[in-house]
Amino acid sequence: MLEERGRLTHVDSRVKILWLLATLVAGLIFVSPAALAFILASIILVALAGGVLGDTANRMRGLVTIILVIGLILGLTVPGETLFTLIPPFVPVIGGSLPISLEGLQLGLVSSLRILVFAAPILIVTMTTNNSDLIRGLMWYRLPADYALMITLALNFVPVYIGELERIADAQKARAHSLVDQGFIGRMRGMVPIFVPLTLNAVDRADTIGKVLEMRGFSRRQLRLEFDRLNRASWTLLLVSLVLLLAALATFATGRDWLAFWLPGGS
Repeated sequence: MLEERGRLTHVDSRVKILWLLATLVAGLIFVSPAALAFILASIILVALAGGVLGDTANRMRGLVTIILVIGLILGLTVPGETLFTLIPPFVPVIGGSLPISLEGLQLGLVSSLRILVFAAPILIVTMTTNNSDLIRGLMWYRLPADYALMITLALNFVPVYIGELERIADAQKARAHSLVDQGFIGRMRGMVPIFVPLTLNAVDRADTIGKVLEMRGFSRRQLRLEFDRLNRASWTLLLVSLVLLLAALATFATGRDWLAFWLPGGS
């Protein structure tokens, strides 16, 4: 049984799915750090109201390494105005190398915010929704039961893989493996010992789940699409979702960042 997690537990699963889609669409469309930070702040408020802010932060610690590596790669590879160098100029022979550009830092900031905007809502929804409710909610959007099950399983395993990513990275560090090596190829090579076991574990887990579902005859089960009336928390989250979705669609249609325009100092 799902643990009680504040008001968000009682929010209709259809509304939470719409909120998840709205944050994903907004994260893809908006490109300014201010707008993405605003979306992330709204996600934090939803997590706080749902009583899962601490759990969400703990489970996303494994993304810190990926975010830092992405920011470093973009800072070193995107050309532009040099702000500083990783190796100070006073160092003999190699001084003044590895420049970090302003454009690289901006792109790294946007990429980091987008990762957080994509990952956090998935964790929040899976931690506050029963699997059966999530499947019913997806089926209400005219998604076949098989696809609804696959999406539900994928969403539920996101926090599992994030935690596993952190454990694998710690294990590789204990073996004196360097996650950030010299050069672009070196940095890519440094991530291989982390993603290879993570991928193999994911394939093995998917195969096991498929066999278990087949033995239990899931394909022969019928789910009844019955929902309770929307409560106040559901209507509130629905309003937040519609605002994000409308702002994202308006930005896409007009080419103007409407979230940044509504924020203080926007133009």
